[in-house]
Amino acid sequence: MDYKRGQIYRVNLEPTRGSEQQGIARPCLIFSITPLNAKLRQVGVVPLSTSAKVLPPVVVGVPSAGPDSVALCHQVRTIDKLRIGKYLGEISATDMTAIEGAVRQVYGL
Repeated sequence: MDYKRGQIYRVNLEPTRGSEQQGIARPCLIFSITPLNAKLRQVGVVPLSTSAKVLPPVVVGVPSAGPDSVALCHQVRTIDKLRIGKYLGEISATDMTAIEGAVRQVYGL
């Protein structure tokens, strides 16, 4: 499968520990860069939610993923591609820029 940065898939994030974002069918954004996604067995993802409230830079609105969608920018994680399920869509370039900026702030990059 060809996973591209900016695509959204259903992802099985279980098992989790403590306050990690959980879900068997959680929508997640592919955040790692496309050339690496083609070569590695893992991808980096940002979980999405509709229940969290916008709280920049930790939680950023992602309107192109749905009217109430937010990116949990403090929950970036690497997953094996075996966890990836159904393709759900893509986010806009504007939303990706907002997520990139938020992740940089959260992780001091």
